[in-house]
Amino acid sequence: MRADILKLLLHSHADGDESSFRKAALQLAAAESTSGHVRVAEEIRAIIAKMPATSTRKTEPVVDIATPRGELADLLEGGHRDERLRDIVLRSDVRELLLRVISENRSRGRLERFGVSPRRRLLFHGAPGCGKTLAAAVLAGEMGLPLMTVRFDALFSRFLGATAIQLRAIFAEMPRRPGVYLFDEFDSVAKARGDSQDVGEMNRVVTAFLQLVDADVSGSILVAATNHVELLDRAVFRRFDVIVPFDTPTREQLVDLLKLRLGTIGLGERDAERLAGNAEGWSFADVVRACDDAVRSMALDDREEISDRDVVAALEELKRRKLPARS
Repeated sequence: MRADILKLLLHSHADGDESSFRKAALQLAAAESTSGHVRVAEEIRAIIAKMPATSTRKTEPVVDIATPRGELADLLEGGHRDERLRDIVLRSDVRELLLRVISENRSRGRLERFGVSPRRRLLFHGAPGCGKTLAAAVLAGEMGLPLMTVRFDALFSRFLGATAIQLRAIFAEMPRRPGVYLFDEFDSVAKARGDSQDVGEMNRVVTAFLQLVDADVSGSILVAATNHVELLDRAVFRRFDVIVPFDTPTREQLVDLLKLRLGTIGLGERDAERLAGNAEGWSFADVVRACDDAVRSMALDDREEISDRDVVAALEELKRRKLPARS
């Protein structure tokens, strides 16, 4: 694995591809941290932080070594992420919790000297569009690890027993390819056993998942996300180190999101506070969609600054569409 990272470092440097170079260097730091070389990992990250920003772009992209290949390419979608904590609006307690998880996993070797391990099994639950998937991408970006998203359309097989076998293949990959492994729509895997609507095969899938989690000693981070936490098997909750709720945004969070998305193109504090009232009860995803629509209107009018009417019109249009994400 380190040989692949070093080769990517050399290729990206030779090609002048600063973005790929940074990603490879961050992955090298993550690999060193996972191996217990905490000081080396911290020194690498410090060097990367001192590197000047650049807008260099490469015409032919370097292949991301985090991309799954072979049979796993059908089960996992993977790659490095650029999202950081600055790119997401969170409750203060949730932000502090994620910061702590990041810190623990960066210092795994230090913790293990005292007989404890970092918390690396996280359950995200809450309404659709409230930041669960983005938070997983942020974890991956902050850790310099690839985000590996499980493809449930490929995971579930019509052949008896095949789903559990494919789950084992995913867990077998976790120690070989450190990353943040995201099981989105987790209730489809870990639905309560004994449900009269399910056949015995689904009960076996839940049992297999629990056994695989218990046996996992990799350095990878496992994130499960669900909109329906009430459907999960009760035994599942004991397998997670951290259970994180993602709620519908408050008015204050909507103000922060509007400033985050539109502040650099002219939306002021007072404007954001006023406009947030038009979006109360909406999900983060809905508001982001409205912000993007407002920017499109601005760009098509050949303007450089956003106006209130752009945002109001976009919010009204989304309201007319009655998006199912606002549930």
